[in-house]
Amino acid sequence: MFPRRIHVCEAFGIPIYLDFSFILLLVIFMMDFGSFTYGLSMALALAVSVTFHELGHALTARGFGYRTRDITLSLLGGCASLTALPRKAWQELLTAAAGPAVSFTISGLCWAALSFVAKYGDSSQWLAIVLVYSMYMNLMLGAFNLLPGFPMDGGRIFRSLARIFTTRAKATFVAMWVGRVFAVLLGLRGLHSMFAGGSWGFISILIAWMIWREGWREYQMALAEEAWGGRWDYSARVSPPPYGGDGDETEVRRR
Repeated sequence: MFPRRIHVCEAFGIPIYLDFSFILLLVIFMMDFGSFTYGLSMALALAVSVTFHELGHALTARGFGYRTRDITLSLLGGCASLTALPRKAWQELLTAAAGPAVSFTISGLCWAALSFVAKYGDSSQWLAIVLVYSMYMNLMLGAFNLLPGFPMDGGRIFRSLARIFTTRAKATFVAMWVGRVFAVLLGLRGLHSMFAGGSWGFISILIAWMIWREGWREYQMALAEEAWGGRWDYSARVSPPPYGGDGDETEVRRR
């Protein structure tokens, strides 16, 4: 059977997989940039950036005692498969915020490198373009994931704050509906982009669908946790890039 994803490396003991849909991402980037070299470079820069973003989540969760099975990169971004999200609200907040914090840090490092190369180095046009793209792309990646589209990072931060005032299940319900409002707006924006000839509009619609579906799924898991007690293993839906979100089925196992 043809494998859906391939193992490319390990980082901090966490397997990193590449979904075959990533090939389509390479094609789209090459079409957008009109150059194989630039398109491939930008797609790989995005893949590395999303990987570090996911590692921010994974290593923070590890610090609280929660394991990450693997990280998968696909056409629509990255998915860190956490065995469970931290149970305490402040731990969930820090775990969710860690990804955007890493993205903002990478953006700052790219800006510093670009300034250094421009002042002291004999840089090529290719290097300058990759650094500029990576700087803005990581800034957008961090900012986009802070929007309240639960279960994106911003939605998880919102839920962790809501848990100060209510139960986890009720906080999840509120975060889900805030996320669904965001999903509708994002979907409408994607439709407008498609009719206007934009190349990423259909992926905005996919991420809107993911937010709508996965928010409900997580709410059902929160209800099950409340009814049965204990915690559940599942693939946490975290950190799509600015143009999309993963659409895999969420695994759920009682432990």
